[in-house]
Amino acid sequence: MIMILIIGFGSLMSYYGINERPSTRDIEIFNPFIVRFKGSRGFNTNEGHCMDIGKGFDPEGVQVSNDEVIDKSRNTIECLSYYVRDEALQKIAIREDYPIELMKKIRTSLNNYNKKSNVQEGKKGIAEFLWTFYPEQENYANCHEKIYEYRRRLGEHIQFDIINAHSYAPHPVKVICNQKNRTVFGLISIHTDIGAKRDYNSDIRMMTIREAIHSENPPRCTYFLECILGGVHGINVRDLLSGMGTNNGEMNRYLINLKENIKEEWSNTQNWIFHGNNLCANLERSGLQEYFPE
Repeated sequence: MIMILIIGFGSLMSYYGINERPSTRDIEIFNPFIVRFKGSRGFNTNEGHCMDIGKGFDPEGVQVSNDEVIDKSRNTIECLSYYVRDEALQKIAIREDYPIELMKKIRTSLNNYNKKSNVQEGKKGIAEFLWTFYPEQENYANCHEKIYEYRRRLGEHIQFDIINAHSYAPHPVKVICNQKNRTVFGLISIHTDIGAKRDYNSDIRMMTIREAIHSENPPRCTYFLECILGGVHGINVRDLLSGMGTNNGEMNRYLINLKENIKEEWSNTQNWIFHGNNLCANLERSGLQEYFPE
């Protein structure tokens, strides 16, 4: 059975967020865990204002446990990672609005690559294959340029203009799994207008939730809830919560029935062994208890 590691840093961080969308409602999740990357995230400046990754993102992350001390430097983000069956990737692609032609070309190129390699065992999966286009060892100035270079190289190989696709696109990541002492490859979605735009003068800054809801096209009412409910599993979401300001009254429509949703998220994920059995400890680690002590 082919399995693919998915990295959720926004609405894919919670069961509620996964189950909220028709395209991913019935996907099966295997072996979830927390992974930490260097970088930042926030609401993007595209219409709809979904979560996105900032320019400083380093796609080499590390697994962390929910009882591990959080990084208070605010230079890292924590995400929910989990495996899905290969056929579920198409549902993720629909949800993330990947260009249909892009995924077809990547699949075709992967199949051709594995045929040419003439290896029966150890064929590359889609994430490891995409990693071959990432300039890992080369001396680029920063992660921003590496991500751009990945898009350019892959686009040239599959004859698809990824850089100007104006959509989310799959990006490879490498994760060190401390518990199993091995490295695995996964996929994360980054918008082509945000994480590594060639034009440095473009407005690619990340917005806080307060800025997003006061913008001309605020996000869906449930979107913020889908993201921060990852805190139920101990994922540190303080970077998302910090933009609320002191007046939480304006957040009411984005936090409808928060207590009930926390209980439901916990109840629906009792088979997620990694998050332990102490909900209060998870809420404290995530920052939810700090911002919503009641």
